[in-house]
Amino acid sequence: MQILLAPYGQDAQHSWHQGSAGLARTLLRITPEDSLDRQPLWHQGQQLAMVFDGRLDNREELIAQLDIAPSRAAQMADSEIAFHACARWDSEAPGHLLGDYALACWQPRRQRLWLARDALGMRPLFWYWRDDLFAFASMPKALFAVPGLTKALCEESLHDYLCLMPMNGPQSLYRDIFRVEPGQVVELDKGRLGKRYYFRFDPDREIRLGSDDEYEEALKEQLERATCRRLRSRGPIASHLSSGLDSSTVTAVAAGLLGQQDEPLLAYTAAPREGFSGPVPRHRHADETMGAKALAGRFDNIEHVILRRDETATPLDDLHEVIEQLDRAPLNACNMVWEKAIREDAAQRGVKVLLNGNLGNMSISHDGMPYLPWLLAHGKWLTLTKLYRQLKGRNPNLHWRRMIRPCLMPLVPNTIWRARERSQRRIATLFEYSSINPAWSHRMNSEERARRMGFDLSHQPGWQGRKQRITSLYRIDTGEYNAITNLHGMEDRDPTADRELMAFCLAVPESQYLGDGHTKWLIRRTMQGILPSEILDTPTRGLQAPDWHDNAEKLLPQMRQELEKLKAHESAGRYLDLEGMEQAISEWPTEGWDDPWVEARFRLWLLRGMSVGGFIRYAEEGNE
Repeated sequence: MQILLAPYGQDAQHSWHQGSAGLARTLLRITPEDSLDRQPLWHQGQQLAMVFDGRLDNREELIAQLDIAPSRAAQMADSEIAFHACARWDSEAPGHLLGDYALACWQPRRQRLWLARDALGMRPLFWYWRDDLFAFASMPKALFAVPGLTKALCEESLHDYLCLMPMNGPQSLYRDIFRVEPGQVVELDKGRLGKRYYFRFDPDREIRLGSDDEYEEALKEQLERATCRRLRSRGPIASHLSSGLDSSTVTAVAAGLLGQQDEPLLAYTAAPREGFSGPVPRHRHADETMGAKALAGRFDNIEHVILRRDETATPLDDLHEVIEQLDRAPLNACNMVWEKAIREDAAQRGVKVLLNGNLGNMSISHDGMPYLPWLLAHGKWLTLTKLYRQLKGRNPNLHWRRMIRPCLMPLVPNTIWRARERSQRRIATLFEYSSINPAWSHRMNSEERARRMGFDLSHQPGWQGRKQRITSLYRIDTGEYNAITNLHGMEDRDPTADRELMAFCLAVPESQYLGDGHTKWLIRRTMQGILPSEILDTPTRGLQAPDWHDNAEKLLPQMRQELEKLKAHESAGRYLDLEGMEQAISEWPTEGWDDPWVEARFRLWLLRGMSVGGFIRYAEEGNE
C-alpha cells in the first residue's frame, strides 16, 4: 500500500505497526511546517495513533484552544496539531478543524478506529471491510494490495457515472470499496460500523445586512481570508487564470495579498493553438487570453504564462495514464490535456501550490436566476417587473416572452417542462448525451433510479437556489482529481471551496446575486475596479479546449483502435453502446463544431464513452 501511494507523497514514506494494526504515510512537503512532519503519530499514554493528509487553515486558533505554547507550536507540523485536537475532542475534532484534509485515528485499547474528511471533500479517503480486516487508503489503488480484493466494478455506480448522475452515498465505482463522504466520520468500534456527518450546510440560514455595500465588504473580507489561508507554501505559488469570474477573482485576490509581501504569482492561461479561429457555439469565445492578459497587466507581481495547445496532442493521448492515476474515468478528457500541460510546466518551475476557482459557481459567482421564479411563486410582481426592466436596460433586445422560461419553467410540472424543451430542441434524452448501452439502461431502469435519487435527468431548473446549491455540493467529490496534482509535486487549492466562504455565500439572499440588470451581481460589484472590463463586461463565456477536434488525422485512428479493444473486451459491450460509438466515428464531421448538438455527440457522448471504456478495461484486467 505504501509503495502504491508513494508517487502521491514523494518526499517521505513511513509506517507504524502494533499488534493487529498498521498505519502508513507518504508525505509531500507543501507548507513550511511539513518539514517537521513525523507521521504516523503515536502516543503511548493516550493510546492514540494517527495519520493525517492535508492542511490546517486555523492553526493559530487551534493552538490557542489546545493551550499549546507558541514556542512549541512553531516546531509542530499541521498533523501534530491535528493529533492534539483528536486527543482532546476525539471524533468531534473534525468539527474544529478548518482546511483540506483526511485523517484516521486508531485507539487500540478501545479497539476503535475512526476516519474523517473535510467538509467539502478536498482530500480523498476510501475504505474496505470484511470479517477479518478493515483497510483504508487515500486512493483505491492502495486497497487493491489487500490479498483477495479485486477491482470488481459496482454496476450501479458505473451506470450513474455514465448517465452523469451524481455521487450517491458512500459507494465508489468499485463494488467492495467505499468512500468517506465529505464532512463525514466513519467509525469502527469493537466490530460495529457507524457513520455520521459532523458538518452540513444550513439551508435555512440567511444573512441580513443593512445595505448592498455591506454585502460587498463582507464578501471581500471572506474572499481575502479564504485566499490568504491557501497561500502558506514552501515554494512558488501559481493560479489558473481564464477569462471567467472565478479564476480571475482568485488570481486577483492572491496577487494583491502576495504583492503586499513582495512575492510573485504565476498565472496560467490555457489557449487554443496559434491561428485557431473557431467556430464555437453561440455566446462562447475560444481564446481566453485577452481577458487574462488584461488582468495580469494590472499586477506588477504576476508572471503570465500562456500555454497553447500542442497541435499534435489529442484527448486520447494520455487517457489510460490518467485513468490509472485517478482510479476512475475522467468525465472531460479534453480538459485533462491542458490541465496536465499546466501542471507539467508548473512542476518545472518548482511550484508547490496551484490555485483554482472550481467551486465558484456554487459560492462567489452564483448567478441568482432562481430569484426570478421565487418572486413569481411569492407574488412579488413589482420586484419582478423592476428586475425585468433592469435586465432589458442591459439587453435592449430582451422581449418579455423570453422571461417566460426562466420565470415560469422552474415552477411547472416536470412533464410540461420536458415537452416544451423537447419541442424547442433544447433538451437531450439520456441516449443523446450518454453512450450507455440502451439494453443495460433498460435493465437498470435509469429514469426510475434517477427519480429515487432525487435527480432529474431533464435538468429542470429550480426556484430554491440555496437548497439546490447545497444539494449539488453534496453530489460533488473532487478528491481524486486533487490527488493527481500531487504526482507533479504540488497541491491544488480552491479558495472558493473554503468552508466559511461557502457558508457565507449560501446564506446571502438571492436578491444580492441578481440585480441592476446583472446575473452574478454580488461578485461583479465586489470586483469592480479590480477586474478589467474584458472580464466583467464580456457578453460571452470562454470555451475550454475549443480546438480539441483539430487533429482528426491522429484522433480518429486512436478512437478506432480503442473501439476495437472495447469490442474484444468481455463486458465493455454490455455497458456501452459500441455500435453507436462506431457509427459516430464513421460520421465524424468536418464542420459544424459551433452546433451544440454536434459538440454534444462527439465531444461529450463519444469521448466520454471512450473514457469509461478505458476505465472498464483498467478495472477488469485485474490487480498488478
